[in-house]
Amino acid sequence: MTDGLRLTEEEKENWSALAEAAGLGNNLSKLIRYCVEHRHIAPPVPAINLAAYTELGRIGNNINQITYAINRAAKFGDAIAHDPRAEIEALKPLLLEVKQRLVGLPDTPEEEAMITTSLEESE
Repeated sequence: MTDGLRLTEEEKENWSALAEAAGLGNNLSKLIRYCVEHRHIAPPVPAINLAAYTELGRIGNNINQITYAINRAAKFGDAIAHDPRAEIEALKPLLLEVKQRLVGLPDTPEEEAMITTSLEESE
């Protein structure tokens, strides 16, 4: 089966150069096949996840503002009843992990490796 692919001359030159650099010769079909088969394409993100992702961004900004206020108070010697900086710092990677999962991205190198391995095995 062959389907035409329309490229500008500049795109064709750039893609041909990529194919050459990847050791695929001047074969755009091999380049496209390789790129499609070796990439994790995330499923469409549900609207609810986009809303949650946006809200998590706002929460992260609020945490950053709280951290800034605490650091500023500490710098100028103002009293802080309980210093939550360690707890706030512990939340940051968790927020990032949740945001990545909401948009369908692998959240760990191990998960990325599993996806890549399963794609390679399916060839």
